[in-house]
Amino acid sequence: MLAGPLHQTSPTSVVDASGRELLFFGGCNYLGLGQHPAVLEAVRSHLASHGLSAGASRTTTGNSPLHTRLEAELADFLRLPAVALLPDGYTANIAAAQALASSGVADAHLDARAHPSLRDAARAACVRTIRLPHRQVLDQAINTTAAGPVAVWTDGIFTADGSVAPITEHLQALPNDGVLLVDDCHGFAAIGPGGRGTTAEFVHDPRLVVTTTLAKGLGAAGGIVAGQASLIERVRATSAFVCTTPIAPALAAGSLAALSVLRAEPDRVERARTNALRARAALRRAGLNVPDEPAPIIGLAPFEASRLRAVRDHLLEAGILAPLIEYPGSDKPLYFRITLSSEHSPAQIDQLGQAMAHAVEATAAITT
Repeated sequence: MLAGPLHQTSPTSVVDASGRELLFFGGCNYLGLGQHPAVLEAVRSHLASHGLSAGASRTTTGNSPLHTRLEAELADFLRLPAVALLPDGYTANIAAAQALASSGVADAHLDARAHPSLRDAARAACVRTIRLPHRQVLDQAINTTAAGPVAVWTDGIFTADGSVAPITEHLQALPNDGVLLVDDCHGFAAIGPGGRGTTAEFVHDPRLVVTTTLAKGLGAAGGIVAGQASLIERVRATSAFVCTTPIAPALAAGSLAALSVLRAEPDRVERARTNALRARAALRRAGLNVPDEPAPIIGLAPFEASRLRAVRDHLLEAGILAPLIEYPGSDKPLYFRITLSSEHSPAQIDQLGQAMAHAVEATAAITT
């Protein structure tokens, strides 16, 4: 069994409470930027001059040039008109929902497996949610009955299995005054050209609103809302923006450094994709049915819960942590969420496949 809590020592390893180092195939540090020396040095070098906290709302005395610069750099990177920086991705969704509500959005068609923060955001903004079956496109006939702008809210990449939202089809189905809100926290800095995520080819569509965290693929801190300048002005008037303290300036410096590394080393995105392909092939050789998805996320629930736990324990004995989790977004109550980093080596991925093959064989007698 796992002795927690865990301490991550590199993009590919963790140490448990007993001091044992494990090869790690979990988390969301897709490009390994959370431990990058330039990112860590940027944070360290700004702590002495800027302190640990911004100390106040950005609308009072908590703003810094680092916050403003980070917003500008992210808008340029995403090729969207404007960005508002929030404390985290959860708060970013609330701010986006509040801004959309203030622009007339009363109802949101919400993908059934979207992240719970989108549902919570709708509740906070008094927006009614209408269940949209997973990855189903809105029936265009509904458009004529909407009281306000027709809105679809969805993840870009779904966290449980790495599947992609049908963004092209959503935009085709929406009317000209509609809104597509994409929470791209598992697409940004993970897939797409240069790591620009699932929405990169749609940035010229004014109906697009993007939220994301900076704490996953970018390996840093904070959350953002990105879109048209008029919407971002509304975001800056929401309680989610006005009444929160932003990330520490030193963390903004770390986010800027991570973005700089990503710009300079876009091949990290391709390495993560290649590693995911290799892992899928290795797991198939272990006898598992693994879907093809573009993200470095592999969701698996091939057995009943008791056997899944036994497989997990065999992997731990082999020195591998492949998280077995209960988390919203899957059609299974318990599943492996295996993630690949750009920093995993081919040998490490092959080690995962071999250990999984042994675990599957060793647990074959478990049927309940």
